[in-house]
Formats: sequence, C-alpha cells, structure tokens
Amino acid sequence: MGVHEVLTGAQRAARYRAARKAQGLRLIQRWVPDMRNPEVRERLQREVEEINRRDRADGTMEYLESLYDEAMNALPPFEWDEDTSS
Repeated sequence: MGVHEVLTGAQRAARYRAARKAQGLRLIQRWVPDMRNPEVRERLQREVEEINRRDRADGTMEYLESLYDEAMNALPPFEWDEDTSS
C-alpha cells in the first residue's frame, strides 16, 4: 500500500484545476439568479409576464419562431456516424 499525501481542500482544488487546465479546459464562473430567494422569483415572474404581454401584442415570438424554422429547414440533414465509440 502506498502512502497518501494529505492535502488541504485548497490544495486538492488547485490540483484539480491544474489537471483540467492541462487538458486544455478553462474555468468559467457565472452569476445566475438565486431561485431560492422569493424576491428574485417574484421579479422574474413579473418579467416573464411582461414579455408574454408584449409578445401577444406584437407577435415577436411568432416572428422568432418563423426565423428559427427557416434556419433549421435550410440546414442539410444530419448524418449520424455509425461508429460513435471512439
């Protein structure tokens, strides 16, 4: 049995990040709405209701969906590779 080096949490995190960086990855952190906060949920609900109200008034979503459909229909069909094991 080998002897295991005792590392602090910070040292383990540093090694993990160094290993990911060596794989060519980059850490990205984002701030996102805290859905556990009732004030945030209420604000987002009001914003969604306003977006829906405006969409019904001007048809924005219908327009965006038509653009999406047009773009997707312009793409060639996707060809699945039979050998996905590699």
